[in-house]
Amino acid sequence: MSGNASQDSETVKLASGESADAEASAVAPVSYDFYDSFVGDPLSPGEEFAIEFDGCDSGFCDGCDACDSMGMASHRNQFWARAEYLAWALDGIRLPPLVTTSPAGTTPENTGVLGQSGTTVLFGGDEILDSLRSGARISVGRIDSNRDGAIELSALGVFSDGESFSNSGSLLARPVFNTQTGAEDAMLIAHPDFLSGAVRVQVENELYAFDVLRRQRLVSSACDSLDLLIGYRHARLDEMLRIDQASTYTAARGQIVSGTSVVLFDDFDVENQFNGAEVGFNYRRRSGTWTLATLLKVGLGVNTAEVTIDGGTTNTVPGSGSASFTGGLLAQQTNIGQYDDSQFTVIPEVGITLSKRIDDFVELSIGYSLLYWSNATRVADIIDRSVSQFPPEPSSGSGNPRFGFETDDFVAHGLTTGVKFSF
Repeated sequence: MSGNASQDSETVKLASGESADAEASAVAPVSYDFYDSFVGDPLSPGEEFAIEFDGCDSGFCDGCDACDSMGMASHRNQFWARAEYLAWALDGIRLPPLVTTSPAGTTPENTGVLGQSGTTVLFGGDEILDSLRSGARISVGRIDSNRDGAIELSALGVFSDGESFSNSGSLLARPVFNTQTGAEDAMLIAHPDFLSGAVRVQVENELYAFDVLRRQRLVSSACDSLDLLIGYRHARLDEMLRIDQASTYTAARGQIVSGTSVVLFDDFDVENQFNGAEVGFNYRRRSGTWTLATLLKVGLGVNTAEVTIDGGTTNTVPGSGSASFTGGLLAQQTNIGQYDDSQFTVIPEVGITLSKRIDDFVELSIGYSLLYWSNATRVADIIDRSVSQFPPEPSSGSGNPRFGFETDDFVAHGLTTGVKFSF
C-alpha cells in the first residue's frame, strides 16, 4: 500500500505540470537558519526568496538583486564611508604686473616703467595657480531602518597651493600708475648706478567645503533610483598675496646718504565664507556590478568676504637709527584696514561617477566634478595699482591706492577616484 501511495502522489505531481527535477529543486536541503539571521522569519519550502543588495552608491537601494550579477547579498549594510582623491584645478588668479626689469643702460627714471622700450614683466600680468592640484573628500552616512532614506556628512578640501617669485637682479622695479602725473611710473628696487636690492612675491589659495545632507528616495526600480538631497553647506575660499622688498643705497642720492636701507611689504588676505541651504538630486543607473551616478545640487545662501590689507616701511640711516611707517607701495594708509561684505551667493555642483562593486563591502569609483561659486572676492580684485604718493610720503592728491569690494565668478573642477566601504 505504501508503494502505491507513493506512486499515486508522484502521478499527481507530474499531472499538475511539475517535473521531478523541479520538485527536487524546491525541496533541496536549505539552511533556513542562515536566511533567518539576515532577513527575519524562516522561509517555507517553495517560497520565493530574494534579498536586496545594499551596496549601491547612495548606501541604500531597492531591488538591486534584479541586476546583480554577483547574486544575493549575505547582509544588509546600514553604514557607509567613502574616501576620494581629488585632482582638481581652481580658477587662476590674474594679477596685475608686479615686478619689472629693463635692459642694461636704462635710466633710473625709465627702469621698469610699463610702456617704455625694453621693459619686461618678471612677475604678474598673467594667470597663475590654475594647474591641477591634490585634494580629498571624505563622506560617511547612515541608512534609515526602513531603507528609504539616509543621513550623509561630507567634507571636501582642495589643498593649499602657492607660487613664489624672488629676484635680486641689478635692474628691478615695481610698476604703478602715478595719479599725480597721470602716467605709468615705477618704484625702483635695484639700479646699478646707486641701488642694490631684492624682491620676493608669494601667492597662495585653498578651497574647503562641508555638507550635511538628508537623502530621501523619490523613485526606485530594479535598476534605477532617484534621491532628493536637502541639507546645509559651508564653504570657504582663502587667498593671499604678499610682496617683500629690500633696497640699499650704494651711493648717495639727493638727500639720501650712502648705506641707507629701505625695507617694505604689502600684504593682502581674502577669506570667503559661504553658509546656506542645499538642495539637489542624485540619479543612479545600475547594471550588474556597475553603477553610473549623476549628481546635481545647489547651495543657496550668503557669502561673507573678509579682506585684510596691511603694509609697512622701515628706513634705516647709518648713524641715525631706524624709522618705521605705516604703508608699503600698494598697501598704504589710504587702503590699509579690515573690510567685510555679505552678498547672496549660489554654489551649484555637478558630478558624474562610474563605480564598480568588488564585493558586498567594497566599491571603487572614478568620476568628474565641477563646482561654481558666484560673487566670490578674489585677491586680485582688491589690488589698486594706482598710487598718489610713494612711501613713506603722507597721503595726498587722489588718495590712491583705494579699496573697493569687487566680486567675480569662481570655478573648481577635476577628476575624482575613490573607494567606498559598506558595513
